[in-house]
Amino acid sequence: MLEALELPREGVAVEVNASCPNLEDRRRLFAHSATATAEVVEAAAAANRPRWAKLSPNTYDLPEVAGAAAAAGAEAVTVANTVLGMVIDVENRRPLLGAGRGGLSGPAIRPVSVRAVYDTHDAYPDLPIVGVGGVSGGTDALEFLLAGASAVQVGTVTFADPRAPLRVLDELTRWCHRHSVGSVAELIGGAHG
Repeated sequence: MLEALELPREGVAVEVNASCPNLEDRRRLFAHSATATAEVVEAAAAANRPRWAKLSPNTYDLPEVAGAAAAAGAEAVTVANTVLGMVIDVENRRPLLGAGRGGLSGPAIRPVSVRAVYDTHDAYPDLPIVGVGGVSGGTDALEFLLAGASAVQVGTVTFADPRAPLRVLDELTRWCHRHSVGSVAELIGGAHG
């Protein structure tokens, strides 16, 4: 089955999503267990590509889980996936999402994700972290970098504005110029004492 992927040899990593909350039984999320996360990252080695583990902010053990993912071969971690949420259809008095509950994304989760990146970087300062969760402007990206992200992912905002990643980059670049920052690397982890 993996042969069917036919991925290019260079520049492709596999993001191992150990944290998708859109499941019937959310108690079984790999990313809530260091052991299960390590097992799924190890299994993904069959893809013969660099592995990035996408982790959940819905566990207090996030730094431990990130460490287990790295020990199992993840070259980076993506922090963090969506936050558990629910929407109720008030007319029908029933949960609106198919599984009853699901993942909340966008600006509402940014403070949770920034904290998750900060905690992960604090525990593993040399582990590359892709910060994700509610990035819609350059200042949002800057928060993730200062918290310890090595890179930033722009997601939900692209549904409304497909050019948002270019705008985020432009705003971040202008901020760096105004503050005489020569390289994004100067910002990574800058909020840590």
